[in-house]
Amino acid sequence: MTATRLSVMTAVLAGLLSTGSVLAQHEGHEGHAGHDQAPAAKTPARVGDAYPFATCPISGKQLGTMGDPVVKVYEGREVRYCCGGCPKKFEKDLQQSLAKLDAKIAADQGPIYPLKTSLVTGKDLPEKPFEFVYGNRLIRLGAEQERAEFDKAPAKFLAALDKAVVMAQAKDYPLKECPVSGEKLGEMGKPIDVVIAGRLLRLGCKDCKADVEKDPAKFVAVIHAATKHHQSEGHVGHGN
Repeated sequence: MTATRLSVMTAVLAGLLSTGSVLAQHEGHEGHAGHDQAPAAKTPARVGDAYPFATCPISGKQLGTMGDPVVKVYEGREVRYCCGGCPKKFEKDLQQSLAKLDAKIAADQGPIYPLKTSLVTGKDLPEKPFEFVYGNRLIRLGAEQERAEFDKAPAKFLAALDKAVVMAQAKDYPLKECPVSGEKLGEMGKPIDVVIAGRLLRLGCKDCKADVEKDPAKFVAVIHAATKHHQSEGHVGHGN
């Protein structure tokens, strides 16, 4: 073998070894990065209703005027903000902030609350029932001691409350069209009953529910205005 040929083969072998080393380092780097990459944080599951108001609880500004609302969930409770700076202010004294929100929800949903009996025992409510907000919904019980029973199966009691809302508001429901699609109710089959912020919404199909979830306050306003108009025409309606 000539010296020249030997030199060429040596250079080729060195190049192959170098390429393999680089590939091994690259593969090892990718694997390391994948291993170290933190899993994406999961958004806590919401319990009950979406945030029912059109304004930020901190700034009072209309949601959506500063971009998409910032959504936070506190032990299942959804709150929406106008911008990224407001959650820290809300969370500075979380219990006080939630208490203020509770008072606003109670004032909004109290006049249309569908039951005169305890959601837990079924007994008549006293003149001053025990009230609290769970999952952005007003709950009324006969006494504070009943809260422990509610907490054992909140989903069951929220479903019972939804059923009571439908029964109370269906007879005088003011809309003949789906508030999402605008189509006449019944054209797409049996309407879908959804309860948001203590109000019955009848939708043309289940696909419309996603629009309600995206901007619940918009549809609360729609049903509120329709109810007021319905009442002004002399109908016996619900609503505040």
